[in-house]
Amino acid sequence: MKTFNRFSKGFGPLVNVLFLLSVFIVGCNKQDFTPDRFKENINGPDKKCMVIHKGTIHLQGFTRFGFYAKKGHIVLSDPALNALECTAELTFGEKQSFVLKTQEFMPGNILYRELSFKGKMMPGGEVKFSFPYTYTELDMATMELVEVNVGPLPEIRLHTGCVLYGPGINKNTLNYTGYFRHGKFLAESHFVGHQEVPGVLPFLAEIVEGPIMINFMVDLVEIPE
Repeated sequence: MKTFNRFSKGFGPLVNVLFLLSVFIVGCNKQDFTPDRFKENINGPDKKCMVIHKGTIHLQGFTRFGFYAKKGHIVLSDPALNALECTAELTFGEKQSFVLKTQEFMPGNILYRELSFKGKMMPGGEVKFSFPYTYTELDMATMELVEVNVGPLPEIRLHTGCVLYGPGINKNTLNYTGYFRHGKFLAESHFVGHQEVPGVLPFLAEIVEGPIMINFMVDLVEIPE
């Protein structure tokens, strides 16, 4: 497997897939989306629910990507539409630990990215984990999976043209919080971008003034046996 540890002429795997995803938001009704969508009930339906699991659970759903310009209240990318299909295995370990292994697919059932999240799950089902520094991703130039070993932030910065900050940013990666209850796994990373230069992504090709609220989401449900 090849290793992807630098960027070539400003184009990497992330921008290619987000470019494809951005096609789906063209012509959508932006009034249907508000910044409140970045503040959905991440604590889940029942904080008193005690989650006791062992072994491995299989899930399916989507990873979602939302961008919202605070100035002018403009939806740049609606996470309800800007999404990748995702399958996952959730394996429970000792001392409230878990590993969530995901595979994300582009349209056409093309494997785009494989990730292995390691995190903690509280007795009530609350989860916390970080985006891994090392993972595999599709190189659009060669259509081969390559190893990325610099974490997600350098690529996000490069292709958005943004300085990134906020609660979801920590030690050059993204922090996620959420829950797993009643077969539903939902976790989000909320952070803010301030665009300094034009981005490669189509909806950031021109500089957006003011803060850009960014939301990356893992939105899965358990597959019945």
